[in-house]
Amino acid sequence: MKRLNNIFRQYPVHCLLLPVFFILHNYAQYYGLVSAAVACRVLSVIELVFLLAFLLLWAAYRHINRAALALAITGIIYLFYGVAKDFLAGIPAGGFLSRYSVLLPLVLIITVAALVLIRRKNHFGRSNLFLNLLFILFIVGDAAMLFRTQSSFFLRKNLLVKQDRLSPARLPAPAARPDVYFLVFDSYPGTGFLHDFLRYDNTSFDRALQNRGFYVAGRPKSNYNRTALSIAATLNMEYLQDITHGTRIRSRHYNKAGLSIAHAIVPAAFIHNGYTINNLSIFDIGGQPPLLRETFLTLPQSDVLLHNTLATRIKADILWNYYIGKHATIDPERVKASKEESAAGNIQKRDFNNQVADSLLSMQPASGRPVFTYAHLYLPHPPFFYDKNGHGYTMDFDRMYTTMQSRELFLSYLAYTNKIILKITDSLQARSGGRAVIIVQSDHGYRDFTAEKQMPRLLYENYSAFYFPDRNYSMLYDSISNINTFPVLFNKYFNTHIALQPDTAVILSY
Repeated sequence: MKRLNNIFRQYPVHCLLLPVFFILHNYAQYYGLVSAAVACRVLSVIELVFLLAFLLLWAAYRHINRAALALAITGIIYLFYGVAKDFLAGIPAGGFLSRYSVLLPLVLIITVAALVLIRRKNHFGRSNLFLNLLFILFIVGDAAMLFRTQSSFFLRKNLLVKQDRLSPARLPAPAARPDVYFLVFDSYPGTGFLHDFLRYDNTSFDRALQNRGFYVAGRPKSNYNRTALSIAATLNMEYLQDITHGTRIRSRHYNKAGLSIAHAIVPAAFIHNGYTINNLSIFDIGGQPPLLRETFLTLPQSDVLLHNTLATRIKADILWNYYIGKHATIDPERVKASKEESAAGNIQKRDFNNQVADSLLSMQPASGRPVFTYAHLYLPHPPFFYDKNGHGYTMDFDRMYTTMQSRELFLSYLAYTNKIILKITDSLQARSGGRAVIIVQSDHGYRDFTAEKQMPRLLYENYSAFYFPDRNYSMLYDSISNINTFPVLFNKYFNTHIALQPDTAVILSY
């Protein structure tokens, strides 16, 4: 013990233990949002930077212990800057100190003062012992928590849902196991929106589905007006935690929504009942990867780990003004590159739509095991790739961007979308002999007419149509919301009872 005490006093390994604690703690805090491989890669980069910084400080101080202590102090300030800022912002009278105009100069003064005081320090045994033991205890504590709880505790903290609506393991044997097709058409507006806002009559499409045996809801609604949030709530059959009226949605909400979809209760219930998951969407579900991974507005995994560092916070809160905000300067090369990247992304979405539609049209009935298929198409979500007759438009960024406000082009694209929906549902009904459940639904209403003022309620007027093989729609009602889609389905087929939730739309600030 005495020998160990002497080692901890003599060797300042704390400056290398600090990055280990930082990454391990954040990996646990954001468990499920970051892979172990990314965490190890980021740790390697930080350790390399710390090593180079240590060599520079050693050259400046010409003393190993001074260099190590200086690195530990500046490293703590840099890595945990966001934690301190958020703490100050959350306490009474701390809001003033948390302002960048106050906190950044204060941080600079503290850092310089610490570096000056370290130059005068001659004895480092106690500081080495304290910091070495502190970071070792922190590392062991986080590692023990991860292993002891099998990470489930940390995973649940990052889900936007409680997942207490249903326990798949307690589900009784289902009354029937039909194939289920959950077809989501992104931003497809409700008939009420089309009539009230665009003065467009879409009832011919409603009748076409009704003639095929569908129940078409009269005034359905989505519970959220963002894709990831709406799908997370729908596939978990519950409202999202920490998302309330007026919540300002940030990137971390999208990351957590994606995690909540990946661990959603609905696919788990289907798997428990012997279903195969067929994923034709933009999210991970039921252990199946997506056809196209949607990364819009989500943080890269490395940024999730580094969210609280000084540089990341300054970039996110201040420097964005000089890239795309009020102080941005026009850089022709950057504008050109951005347009090319956007055009490539849109072409990828067009090809993804076609791939999903072709997959559904060629899908054969499963042999032996029933199938739950989740298909997600960017239809009639802009940009508009085709006219009502299926003729493609020129894939030019400027044209696609400027025409997003066109009512005429939107309605033409809507007519094209209607044809695709009918073609897919006809194919699925024919191939299944009318024995499959088909849900045609949009994740939220249409919100891209930003040049004109829309009433908030219109953003939630979506589309919902249901086909049950027995045509018994007594459980459904005209104003059904997305969050009640699967409780109705499970109550009907899985011999269980899940209470329907009040139909409420959560209005989010933009």
